[in-house]
Amino acid sequence: MPKTELVQKFHVLYLGTTSVSRPIGMDVINGAIDSLMSTTGKEDWTPVILSIADTTVAVIKEKEEDEEALVECRVRFLSFMGIGRNVHTFAFIMDTGNQHFQCHAFWCDPNAGCVSEAVQAACVLRYQKCLVARPPSQRACSSTSPSADSVTRRVTTSVKRGVQSLIDTLKPKKQPSELP
Repeated sequence: MPKTELVQKFHVLYLGTTSVSRPIGMDVINGAIDSLMSTTGKEDWTPVILSIADTTVAVIKEKEEDEEALVECRVRFLSFMGIGRNVHTFAFIMDTGNQHFQCHAFWCDPNAGCVSEAVQAACVLRYQKCLVARPPSQRACSSTSPSADSVTRRVTTSVKRGVQSLIDTLKPKKQPSELP
């Protein structure tokens, strides 16, 4: 029986993509978002459907006649994600191989919280599938290669930081009158 994959779709504006020097970091994400926002105007942003499944994140151009995929990224190659300084901005970094990294940025209304949660859920699900798919002989920590462990730690840490950033961004700020 074929498995059905849960796909979440969001109508957002695609700010674009830019090369970045590192695969992780909120400073990298914020720098990429700032760069893209300063070089393009809101009228240049592309209305897209951000389609998020457990294996792929697709950026699909909205058209009246048909949908055109601008970008299709495998979740396994997502190295970092986060909500920018502005709660409407969201970006993720993809490892394109040979130490090249691309940051894709979006403008989300009313905020980027739901998009960020959907991408995080896809990452977690993908990670869980990888753990389950490993042969029993490779599940013991002592037999895994150092590079696999470091990648696992990096992805797990990146997702945790991105989620914590999201939670901190969405928490209501206390008013001075509420402080003790």
